[in-house]
Amino acid sequence: MRSLTLIGMSFCLVACALNEPKPQGTNAKKSEIVQRQLDLGIGYMRNGDYQRAKEKLNRALDIEPENGAVHATFGLIFQLEGEDKLAETYFINAIRFDPLSARVRNLYGAFLFAKKRDGEAIDQLLKASENRFYSNRPSVFENLGVAYNRVGDKSSAEAAFTRAVQLNPEQARALLELALLRFDERDYVTSRQYYRRHVAIAPKSPKALLLCTQLAKVFGQRDEEASCAEALEGIYPASSENREYQSERREFGN
Repeated sequence: MRSLTLIGMSFCLVACALNEPKPQGTNAKKSEIVQRQLDLGIGYMRNGDYQRAKEKLNRALDIEPENGAVHATFGLIFQLEGEDKLAETYFINAIRFDPLSARVRNLYGAFLFAKKRDGEAIDQLLKASENRFYSNRPSVFENLGVAYNRVGDKSSAEAAFTRAVQLNPEQARALLELALLRFDERDYVTSRQYYRRHVAIAPKSPKALLLCTQLAKVFGQRDEEASCAEALEGIYPASSENREYQSERREFGN
């Protein structure tokens, strides 16, 4: 599920290439043509028409063979098609042609995370986070926090999620992860604060609903617990979070 979340986020990260400043001078027209082909390729990719997307991207590479954004988009398409070796080749080429691109390193980091190569993913995301002018920097820190969480480095995960929220107070995933971390630390007041900020801007996921039941139990809010438990069981009956809640109920006789 986490891997799919990061891949889904990648569509946005690639699309942000559309907002990059256009070059000036004699190469402007050529770059505009490349950008147009890239735009079309991303559009086809979003619609699941990978073959047409690749046709447009190949046209872009015919004009600019070393365009990092185009190589990165190829990498994402091949990742979605399950062609991991080819995807990685394109991601590596993208970094070689555009080593300072935070967008490219974020995409490659998401790819590495999906392949459970957590140490390498963290390395790429750390490099991406260094670009203070990258418009999706909050997402980089959020991804970094998720990766740190998976390797068990809770302190670094919390620092990354906190940075994401500092940069974007409505970074929904980071808010929920901070709520969960604070709950585990038994800082229930702060956990509830983060939880409330999260649910104010995001649909209630199984993870959020389970946390809701746990916080409600801590604060003695039986109606709130019952409401979240009902939603968890009704909307996500097959989720691991619902199974965990039902197991806790049986164990404690509630």
